[in-house]
Amino acid sequence: MSVDRSYSPYEVIRAYHDRGMMKWGAFATGELTKAQNSFEKEKKEDKVIQTLPHHLVLHLLNQSFSNQVQIKVKYQSKDKLTEIYGFVSEFINNQVRVKSTDKIYLISIEQIINIS
Repeated sequence: MSVDRSYSPYEVIRAYHDRGMMKWGAFATGELTKAQNSFEKEKKEDKVIQTLPHHLVLHLLNQSFSNQVQIKVKYQSKDKLTEIYGFVSEFINNQVRVKSTDKIYLISIEQIINIS
């Protein structure tokens, strides 16, 4: 006899079978929670970040500059992804200057991965 867990959106929960099909749910809760947490962790690590097309990056930066709207910029800096919030204040050659509340960033437009 198995427990029907088809209601769950997570495959790890649907496929879960506790040892000996324990009758007391409290005993299996720890194992089930651990399985779900490991699944969530793997799901977060598997996220693929898609880069916006260059023309769309330029368009969004221009919109932010024209309307003075705050944006979130995700860009590649060295070996890590960096996220900043701020306003586009200036375009310099192939770079954009973004002012946040605490700092001013000069970011190469080629490094920008996402804008929202």
